[in-house]
Amino acid sequence: MTAEEKIRELLQWRENVPEGRLVNPGLPPFDLLEASEWSVITEGPGELELNCILPEVALNPAGQLFGGFTAAYVDVASLYAAQSDVEGQPGFQSTINMRLDYFEAITQSPFRIEAKVLHRRGETRLVACSLFQEETLAVYAITTMKHQPLSKVFP
Repeated sequence: MTAEEKIRELLQWRENVPEGRLVNPGLPPFDLLEASEWSVITEGPGELELNCILPEVALNPAGQLFGGFTAAYVDVASLYAAQSDVEGQPGFQSTINMRLDYFEAITQSPFRIEAKVLHRRGETRLVACSLFQEETLAVYAITTMKHQPLSKVFP
């Protein structure tokens, strides 16, 4: 598949997302976490609040959100918060760094994520994510995201 075809396919996937949802189905990493079923509570430039599904495939043997999948949730929320803070042509967010602090286990669905851009410098965004189990802060994460034009990602 050519770079132009890959870009066209990605842009088509991003189009016509139903009101109140974050993404369309059809991209395997997002589908694994049932991201097309997440509800957008609030959104604005550099800010995003979501109700997220906790599918069984993301649980550890104790019935808790597995740590590696926690990072995937943080990555998705961070990239969408960072993307909403970038002016101009939609691009691709790359994760440069991520730190997660685990305070409580997430065991219930849905759970809530709040993501907010704390700092911006050029094409780089520092995003804070708070994951809540009911009203309890369960995970706090900081992610550094870099915005890149699609033409640089798909050469």
